[in-house]
Amino acid sequence: MYARAVARGRRPELYATFRVPDTPAGRFEMIAWQVLVELAALAERGEEARRLGQEMVDRMFVDMDRSLRELGVGDLSVGREMNKLGEAWQARIALAERVLPPPGATAAPEQVAELAAFLERNAAGDEGDAPVDGAGLARDIMDTLVLLRSAPDAG
Repeated sequence: MYARAVARGRRPELYATFRVPDTPAGRFEMIAWQVLVELAALAERGEEARRLGQEMVDRMFVDMDRSLRELGVGDLSVGREMNKLGEAWQARIALAERVLPPPGATAAPEQVAELAAFLERNAAGDEGDAPVDGAGLARDIMDTLVLLRSAPDAG
């Protein structure tokens, strides 16, 4: 599931069409939201599915730790950077709880707008030079959630 979320978060159109910078900050944002929609699809499928979701989050943070080290972040700084990523993740969970619609519901326009505004502010980090298409990204995330929930092996 995590590999599937990463593959969706690395789709070229996210970077070319929606103007997410192909940077560590941009990649984190896209992968985080793909993991969040996987978790939302799993949440309604019982305790075993929720356990799988936690394993996926654990794998994501192991992967983020590895990525930081590959980027040359020193051993002494990795912990601090991982704490920052953990805080960022918690903020995204709180937002996802507000904006991702429950099963069978469609996202209200204000939910999509809140997600779009967040993505416009955060997807580029400090490295973007063109405005991110938050509205397009928000629609893409909502569409992915609908697809995951409708799949026989959702999540």
